[in-house]
Amino acid sequence: MSGLVVPAILYLYQRVYLLTGTKPKKLVYSWKNAYHFITGALLATVLASLGFIITSFKGWIVIEQWHAPNYWFTALLINIFIAFFYEALPEELALRGLIYDVLRHRFVAWLAVLFQTLLFLSIPIVVNQIQAIVGLAPGNSIDLSYIILILCFGICLQLLRLWTGSLWTAIGFHLTYLEVARFVIFQNGYDVPKIVTYHDSVLGLGGLFVAVGMIIIGGIIMSLFILGVKRFIRKSSNSVQG
Repeated sequence: MSGLVVPAILYLYQRVYLLTGTKPKKLVYSWKNAYHFITGALLATVLASLGFIITSFKGWIVIEQWHAPNYWFTALLINIFIAFFYEALPEELALRGLIYDVLRHRFVAWLAVLFQTLLFLSIPIVVNQIQAIVGLAPGNSIDLSYIILILCFGICLQLLRLWTGSLWTAIGFHLTYLEVARFVIFQNGYDVPKIVTYHDSVLGLGGLFVAVGMIIIGGIIMSLFILGVKRFIRKSSNSVQG
């Protein structure tokens, strides 16, 4: 996936720069900003940890057992490798990178974010339809909860890129969310135990609160707060200079 998508997107970026006559000094995919991968990964990890602390304190989940790394570490590393090159890197470079930047040339920021997110949602829907046409089992169950999840996730990832100015933040956050979801909250498909076994006492709402309420919605709130603060500082600085 990355072998096809990454070179194609980088080539298309050069075409966009040529057609628009502008090339930013700070490229959103620059290796110089790769340290923001840690920013995104740490933010997702902190939000997930806070989610488990809150749900445990409220009694929504009861932690039963922590499994030693020798049970799940190899499977986790394999999935990190696959998820990075198959999902996080190509999706962020294409959607939160090129597509958003092209849309931003035509629309204000909030419309560009909205249209990019709708395109993000369209991908699993189209893939499911293609799978159904060729006789394969659908990869995802497309229902209202899934649609809401994808919409919120797309907005969160785009906002992360905006306040840091780097796609690596979205890549780190995206990858960490996938691993937390697969190896902590839901089943991972590797026939290994989750990192932590817990009893969800509220019919699945505890895990859902961590995955959606804390990580995704928390990421949106945090990003909007930081963007608001940066905008306020910029306006204050401009008014002082004026």
